[in-house]
Amino acid sequence: MITKARKQGNSLTLTIPKDFHVEEGAKMRPERTDDGILYRFVEEEDDFFDFSSDILADLINEGLEGADLLSEFKKRKHAIKGAFHKMAQSVDDPAMTREELENLIGLSGDH
Repeated sequence: MITKARKQGNSLTLTIPKDFHVEEGAKMRPERTDDGILYRFVEEEDDFFDFSSDILADLINEGLEGADLLSEFKKRKHAIKGAFHKMAQSVDDPAMTREELENLIGLSGDH
């Protein structure tokens, strides 16, 4: 079975076949893979891995403003995904606290 991406406003949508029995309103998190895009079901929005406020606080404390602030924010936000992959491949026990993770990816944790 092949589905087709369709334009809806400023976004693209994919049709999920009825045979998959996905409930309307189901939440999924897309992930880029080497083979394409993988969608994983999520129970609720989990902001544990959203470090946006922490990154912004660090950048403001560093005195960045305007275009420099935005540019550095995007750079650091993007770097987090790579840090997670590197961390997952290099540790025997991936369980850690949020504070340990913030230290590992270079956030000050002083927020």
